[in-house]
Amino acid sequence: MSISEKDVIGLMNAFHETVMTKKGTAAEQGAFFLHPDPRIYVPHGEDISMQANYEIHQRLTDEMHQTMQQWEITPLCDNPERVRAVGAVYWQGRLVDGDENAIIKCVVGEDWIVQRLPSGELKIALYINSYHHFLPDSALIDLG
Repeated sequence: MSISEKDVIGLMNAFHETVMTKKGTAAEQGAFFLHPDPRIYVPHGEDISMQANYEIHQRLTDEMHQTMQQWEITPLCDNPERVRAVGAVYWQGRLVDGDENAIIKCVVGEDWIVQRLPSGELKIALYINSYHHFLPDSALIDLG
């Protein structure tokens, strides 16, 4: 069975729901990853651990994300089954300690390697945020 765009978007939505809506712990976020001590690799600053990601999202409320375009899915290998998924999401959230208009508005480049386990479950083998483009009217947040 091949990993489809729908499969990747489903995994992405479940991960983002855990992070943004449920405010899941670092361990709950890490459960989406293939390898222990997962990181989100970023082109600026330090790579983000699941604990740091948890802490970033605790500073926000009313978060949401939305895919912005069709994702490019590139098969990489069959055994184990892996694809590279490249696309973008719109990320928005209100700063807990800011005024009600302190809203983060950001387009995030997503570049994932997704692997299917023998059980059929999908895991993130590699997670790269290739860019964070904050919109001109976005509030500022330190991701480091």
